[in-house]
Amino acid sequence: MRRRPSICDACARLRQQANPEPASPADRYVPFCMAFPDGVPDQIYFGGFDHRRSYPGDRNVLFDLREGGESALTAYEQDSPAI
Repeated sequence: MRRRPSICDACARLRQQANPEPASPADRYVPFCMAFPDGVPDQIYFGGFDHRRSYPGDRNVLFDLREGGESALTAYEQDSPAI
């Protein structure tokens, strides 16, 4: 199953690290960023929360469009009904 577009896909802050205990091949990497150094919450990465708005625990670090991320942002906006 493919995950729906996330605002993280267009964010300059997104990084990935190897998951030491993957449950499946789709779980090989853990997304993290400056806002969530211990891992991006599922509600943002998988759930469609728009992190251009504040989220609990984000340390006041919000979405920052990465260079070339416009098409990923458009895909997210088209797939997310509650923007």
